Amino acid sequence: MYIVSISIEHREKCVPEVQEVLTRYGENISTRLGIHNPEKENTGVIILSYVGENVKEIAEELNEIPEVTANFMEV
Repeated sequence: MYIVSISIEHREKCVPEVQEVLTRYGENISTRLGIHNPEKENTGVIILSYVGENVKEIAEELNEIPEVTANFMEV
């Protein structure tokens, strides 16, 4: 299992693309938590509990989206 963190700088602009990627990998996502930052407008973080060997692929796809940064770690 992996924990994937996704930082989004401009939510209103980036979320449709992020959602598209998350939907494609949805069968591997067991938990999803979205947190916005009320101190910094239009930013947020999504944390995933991810089960699957293709975690590197989802992180790479998310990192291709401008103003989105994805990292993962195995737990």
